[in-house]
Amino acid sequence: MMEAALPLLGTAIIFGLILPAAALVARGALWLLNRHQPLELNRLGALRYALLVGSTAIPLAWFISACVYQVGGGTPAGVCVVPDPPGVPCPEVAALAGVLLLFVAATACPPLSAARRALRATDSREALAVRSRIVQLAQGHTDLTALLRRLVVVGDGQAPIATLGLFRPHVTISTAFADQLDDGALLAALKHEAQHLRDRDPLRYALAWWALTLNPLGRWLLGPELRRWILTRETHCDREAVLSGASPAALAHALIEATRFSNAQACAALRATDARVLRLRVGLLMAYEDRRPLRWKRVPALSFVVCGLLVALVMPHVVEDGALDALHRTAEKAGTFLAGR
Repeated sequence: MMEAALPLLGTAIIFGLILPAAALVARGALWLLNRHQPLELNRLGALRYALLVGSTAIPLAWFISACVYQVGGGTPAGVCVVPDPPGVPCPEVAALAGVLLLFVAATACPPLSAARRALRATDSREALAVRSRIVQLAQGHTDLTALLRRLVVVGDGQAPIATLGLFRPHVTISTAFADQLDDGALLAALKHEAQHLRDRDPLRYALAWWALTLNPLGRWLLGPELRRWILTRETHCDREAVLSGASPAALAHALIEATRFSNAQACAALRATDARVLRLRVGLLMAYEDRRPLRWKRVPALSFVVCGLLVALVMPHVVEDGALDALHRTAEKAGTFLAGR
């Protein structure tokens, strides 16, 4: 019975106490950032994103790495329940690593499978006509070169237009949506998605969704901050599309047309589902008609998270890690208490 204390109760402690506590810390840090720069989200966008994702990813990476270190020949926990020969790590640690990895894999599967289903192209006559039209429109626009290589024309039941795929993203566009747009609006929408493709936003969005899904308090505490960060990304792509030659009015028209589709389809279509967000973005685009926007500096949001993860993965192998042993002792004490009741 006690052999199951670490994988079961330890996992409960991680997801019930440690991750929510990390979410609270991240929420407090984001509150301070909002007070310091309430209207300049893009300037500290990388730090905001790192707090959103890192509050879940870094603790999990730390504990998984510490388990791997002990299982792989590192110093075994001195609190192991099952007596093992010298130098043999206790099985509870391996079981904890397996449970944590199972949670991570199970949470990562839905976005992977959803993206795979959405990338099924159609070879209908309408789809061929849409592709031919887009190829003609993209002539002379070098910023659309990569998009043309990864363009997928889908049927009417899919999202109007979206950038999907975690490691090899593609831009999907439905035939019905393309037929609703004139050439200027279609070109503007493609330029917007080209920025998402360039910055690998589907991967960033999926990581943030994964982090808030795994953390029991993540959606409640950090969900509004994630929506603010996504709004910043969308306005950034709107701005870059205008700077690359898209008409602000045409892009506003494409945003409005995307809302005519059902909510389930429009969730990934130019992120124009919320009426207040739509009004804000259309208002910014109309302002660009009179005053050309300035280019924002690109922020390496994903790089911040990767650096934090690398530190969390390496540190248990470099310094003496008492976090896993403390978790081990706490789980066994909790198991003893529960068994005695």
